[in-house]
Amino acid sequence: MRSEAIIKCFCGGLCLLLWTAVEVPAQEPMPNSVPPEPIVDSALSLEALIAIAEANSPNLGQAAADVEAARGRAIQAGLYPNPVASGGAMQLGGRDSQYYGQMSQEIVTKRKLQLDQAAVCREVFQAESRYIRVRFELLTAVRQGYFTVLTGQKRVDVLRQLVEIAQKSETAAQRLQEAGEGTRSDTILLQLEVEKAEVALENAEALLSAARRQLAAAMGSRTLQIDRVEGDVLTSLAAFAEQVLFDGYVPYNADVMVAELEVDRNRLLLQRARVQPYPNVTVSAGYMREYRGVENIGLFNVEVPLPIWNKNQGNIYAAQAGVSRAAQNVSHVQNTIAQLVAEAQGRYRAADQNCRRYEERIVPLAREGVQLIQEGFKQGQFDFLRLLQAQRALVEAQLGYLNEVEAFP
Repeated sequence: MRSEAIIKCFCGGLCLLLWTAVEVPAQEPMPNSVPPEPIVDSALSLEALIAIAEANSPNLGQAAADVEAARGRAIQAGLYPNPVASGGAMQLGGRDSQYYGQMSQEIVTKRKLQLDQAAVCREVFQAESRYIRVRFELLTAVRQGYFTVLTGQKRVDVLRQLVEIAQKSETAAQRLQEAGEGTRSDTILLQLEVEKAEVALENAEALLSAARRQLAAAMGSRTLQIDRVEGDVLTSLAAFAEQVLFDGYVPYNADVMVAELEVDRNRLLLQRARVQPYPNVTVSAGYMREYRGVENIGLFNVEVPLPIWNKNQGNIYAAQAGVSRAAQNVSHVQNTIAQLVAEAQGRYRAADQNCRRYEERIVPLAREGVQLIQEGFKQGQFDFLRLLQAQRALVEAQLGYLNEVEAFP
């Protein structure tokens, strides 16, 4: 048996790093621009919280808008230059007046527009990969907040049991004191235990309230009222952990995909820089009216810049350096992701060992002790205070287990 709340930390380290490998369609549905009214539910499931977050998160909306903006730039990059219309008079008035009108068009050579558009299309793919990353960052934040609230609810429930046990112990001590079988000092000690238990309960309730507000803010619905979340703190995580292959997930991480697309984009920019010296041709054709001599005259002009001194040498050199830098960045990102994955796996294994100890030894021993003392209490072998002490030990073991579960960043 594993602790569901371990997922809070494990998914925090691995969900973003590993689950971003999941491919989603390029065109994600755009989030609603107007958030819905605050939702009040007595118990919200993790699935319901995720659905609300995906519909209301401003971060997800910004990432979707970035994708659309990149698509617009890709369309613009492939558009052909507009023709230019011009006209006027070479001379005005008199018999030597000349009037003309002409159209000119720039002819783009060496597939420059296609290369421009291909480079910007890589930016579209990068924006889509960043959308995936933002989406899984959102899912990770919601899951972490969900399990924080879930363990907080469990802690409050356990502390309420502890307060009840402490109050019963105090009452029993007072009765023993009144019967002459106990002392005032014993009663005072148990009263202090009641006070400490009540303070711990109040602190846990305050932290739970803050965790609920933080979860609502992470979902993009700060006015959402979360009373309780439904779920079980205990579940099995072994099957998921066994599927985490260290080297298998790194290449498919969204950050790695963005870095690889940056290499492709820089290579296209290098090709574009190399064809820049090939001049575009501007062709002009028109008509001129003259009142002296030949009246109707056709105009035709071809303009070609000559790449004699400026052959785009500097930009080609810079583009080559850009390709090299982008390729090195891929290795840097892969190493960073691998480091984070290894760190997350280490945290998970450490938490798994601690929780195993509580699940397999500490909590079962405390539970067995309660059962034995309950049987002895029924047979008159133990007094009521001994039974309350055993119950308190079980509650404290459960609190220690929750503390281990929630110890993850």
